[in-house]
This record gives sequence, C-alpha cells and structure tokens, in this order.
Amino acid sequence: MHKYITLFFSAALFLCACNGKSVPGDVLKPAAMAEVLTEMHIIDGTLYNATQVPDSLYKYGAGKYVAMFQRLHTDTAHFNKSMRYYATQPDKLLAIYDQVDIKIKNKTDSLNKVQLEQSKAAHRADSLKNLNIKTKTDSAKKPVPHENPAARRADSLENLKTKPKTDPAKKLDLRKRKAKHIADSLRNLKS
Repeated sequence: MHKYITLFFSAALFLCACNGKSVPGDVLKPAAMAEVLTEMHIIDGTLYNATQVPDSLYKYGAGKYVAMFQRLHTDTAHFNKSMRYYATQPDKLLAIYDQVDIKIKNKTDSLNKVQLEQSKAAHRADSLKNLNIKTKTDSAKKPVPHENPAARRADSLENLKTKPKTDPAKKLDLRKRKAKHIADSLRNLKS
C-alpha cells in the first residue's frame, strides 16, 4: 500500500509540474497572443460588414490576415500552435481574452470620441451656416431703390427720356470712317 501512495503522489507531483505557469518557447506569450487576437477580431468585424458572397472571406480577408501576421511578426502556423496550447489552458486563455476585451473597449472608446468630435464640428458648421450674419459680400450689395414694380417701371421710363439720342446719319458716318481706316491698314500691309 505504501508503494501505491508514493506512486500516486509522485504522479500527481509530475502532473502539477507539467501545468506550471511557464509558457513553452514555441508558443506566443500571453501579451503577444492578446495582440494577435485583438487584431484578428477587429478584422473579423470589418469582414462582417463586407458583401456576403461565396469566397468573400478569401477575397477580402486573406490579405488583411496576412498583413496582420506580418505586422505582428508571426505566421498562421505559429498562431495555430499557440491557440491549440491555450485551448488546453482555459484559465490562461480566459486571462488573454480579458486583455483582448479591454483593448477592444479602449479602441472603441477612442473611435467613439473621434466620431463625437467630428459630429460636433459638423453641427457647429451647420449652425453657423444657418445664422443670418451679414458678411462683407452682403454689405457690398447695392440696395434696391424701389421695391414695388410700378416704381421700377417709372424709373426706367425716366431713364429712357433722359438718354441722348444719337443721329442715324452720324452712326453711318462713323461706320464709313472705320471701314476706310481698316481698308487703308490692309493696303499698307500688302505693300
């Protein structure tokens, strides 16, 4: 019986040593894994808004995932191996997803803050447009002397009466002189 108790405790000690806090060297560290999962979930969210047709994930997502893995200095094989390891360690995976949750909330909050500032700026611009503030161009406009149509007609009739009329004979004489001047100019050019 003493042998069995010793064997049981030695096996339990061995199993406890295998489930230690250290992460194997070929697995992503928890902070790096949290970063990869955060970026991966953000990409998943953008793909959700893309048109859902056959092969749309490959068409729109493959490039984004490859770029993300390059930016974070890892690859799909390393990620898959790490994910398999953390799937066997639920407490570690839960801690990683707590970090992912915090990171996504921070990014969402910062996006909401930027969108709120942009909407406030747009609202301010719209409210300034709607105000009836006279600008320099408004004050430079000539005031209309007569608002009613009858007064305008009377004003235009006065302008017709006061205009000096030109004599048609003088107009014809002026045209003849201009034509003669042009003809003389052309003769001088030919010679």
